[in-house]
Amino acid sequence: MNALSTDPNKKKPTAKSEALITRRTAALGVGGLGVFGILAGRLYQLQIEQSENYLALSEDNRFNFRTIVPSRGIIRDRYGEALAANTLNYQIELVPEQIDDLDLALGRLSNIVSLSDREIAQVKRDVSRKPGFVPVTAKDHMEWDDFAALNMRAHALPGITPRAGEGRSYPDDGLFSHVVGYVGKANDADVAEDDDPLLLQPGFRLGKTGVEQAADDRLRGKAGRLQIEVNARGRVVREWPGKSEKAVTGEDVYLTLDADLQRYAAEQFGEDAGGIAVMDVMTGELRTLLSMPLFDSNLFVSGLTQAYMDKLNNDEKRPQYNKVYSGGYPPASTYKMAVMLAALESGKIDPRQRIFCGGRVRLGNRLFHCWKRQGHGSVDLRYSLKQSCDTYYYEISQIIGVEAIADMARRLGLGQRHGVGIAGEQHGIVPDPAWKRERMGAGWHMGDTLNSSIGQGYVLTSPMQLAVMTARIANGRSAVSPTLFAGQDIAPFPDLDIDPDHLAIVQDAMWSVTQEPGGTAYRPNGTGLPGIDMAGKTGTAQVRGISLADRAAGLHKNDRLPWKYRDHSLFVAYAPYDAPRFAVGCVVEHGGSGSGRAAAIVRSVLGEALRRDGLGQQTQNATETDVL
Repeated sequence: MNALSTDPNKKKPTAKSEALITRRTAALGVGGLGVFGILAGRLYQLQIEQSENYLALSEDNRFNFRTIVPSRGIIRDRYGEALAANTLNYQIELVPEQIDDLDLALGRLSNIVSLSDREIAQVKRDVSRKPGFVPVTAKDHMEWDDFAALNMRAHALPGITPRAGEGRSYPDDGLFSHVVGYVGKANDADVAEDDDPLLLQPGFRLGKTGVEQAADDRLRGKAGRLQIEVNARGRVVREWPGKSEKAVTGEDVYLTLDADLQRYAAEQFGEDAGGIAVMDVMTGELRTLLSMPLFDSNLFVSGLTQAYMDKLNNDEKRPQYNKVYSGGYPPASTYKMAVMLAALESGKIDPRQRIFCGGRVRLGNRLFHCWKRQGHGSVDLRYSLKQSCDTYYYEISQIIGVEAIADMARRLGLGQRHGVGIAGEQHGIVPDPAWKRERMGAGWHMGDTLNSSIGQGYVLTSPMQLAVMTARIANGRSAVSPTLFAGQDIAPFPDLDIDPDHLAIVQDAMWSVTQEPGGTAYRPNGTGLPGIDMAGKTGTAQVRGISLADRAAGLHKNDRLPWKYRDHSLFVAYAPYDAPRFAVGCVVEHGGSGSGRAAAIVRSVLGEALRRDGLGQQTQNATETDVL
């Protein structure tokens, strides 16, 4: 049989079957074209219409923005010397979301850089409190050797980055610690109150106390942004400065203080505790605002050890306590100028009237002693201040009343905050019957008046307030108030509204204290500048009650008492007497008689202030001219 012949039993395709095949083929073709069209449309949508969105998502996966912490502004004295500056700070940052196992990562890091248990615990606390993308500081203020060693092995520690940033530095190791203050990490309360993204950055520090806190908004600056390219492990591979925003450096803040004068005052205090304020009697500018002893505020920035904290807390001289404007001390006999002016303004006391001092005054069954046990004899107003006769003030206070005394004390700047612009200033206490009813729920007694008349009892002031009182007496016209920030707009001071003749009487009496033999602080050429007289007043404040038995046994004498039971030494002064320039208020805790330690410090500091202001050279030139 022929191989090419066809099988006679096989059917030939019919027209109907051929048409069915054609329809199926067409349907498949159309379906294929439809699917292709859908795919093409989707590709067009993805690549053309939504390309910008997906490009942005791609960039987000590849690029990040890092917050740039700005340099903090510098705090300077009136002459530009830095009181708080910035320094290089080597630190370690870690980004939690880039770390799979935090414990493992910290363990590996500890093999390179020493991490204490306290530091590790702090890292874990910070990680638990912050979003995963926010860096956390693992170690601060590293030594260079540790920093270099970490840089060599950083490639093996994903999510951990060594960084050279800025830290805060206080050059004088505590000379301005109470006034300038210090910075610290933002806590949860800070973050809740302030939405500035800087507060979440590990290298950022905000002001915690003093000027650092009060001027934080000015010192802080404004955050910048740096665009960075990262790989899949989160490691930075490139920076893109062209797409970044620069940080704005914080503003420098100038104070009215004189760093060299403050340094000199601290040298005069030595190991003593207390405070001193030097104030311009016309402008109110504070040239010195010193609390002693000092503490090193650098340690509050770099890391405060428990041992140092215990040392501060256990020191009976209380280094952390701001004595110069937060302290509350009985003003003692420095308060007598307020009593004198109250008496003169009342018109009830003739300054020539003499009162006999026999060493004590009896009120009911109580005895109120004068500091001079045998008494001063017959005393008028001027001599009462020159010799600081307590009996004179016991007697006149009963005539004029404590309300008049309290009113005058407030007019002289006591018993109130002056708003120098930093936290912690205390208003002190100028007591009267209304104050005692409100504070203690008790009535006022004449014994309270007698105690108040010599600056004891409930009366409390700070060294800065004493400087304000002295400046107002020296000024004689304006109720001058203290200022700390240089360049600020100062409203005109209100009138003091005290009779100039009465002020002249008090000024002359203060001059007699320091310039006439017999004055409690008499010392020829007290300022150390020829021809420059000063006016002042001593004060010796008791810190405990003295019984008759103690007096009889001589146990009230300071040299027989432990340090903490000795009297406070106070002195206020201004100079030059005939053309006042500076006023000073000083308290030396448990320093004994006001004519001793406090007076010595004030004489030296006041003389130095005048020399630094150029008055010493003027005096020397004038003296040389007179000789010629």
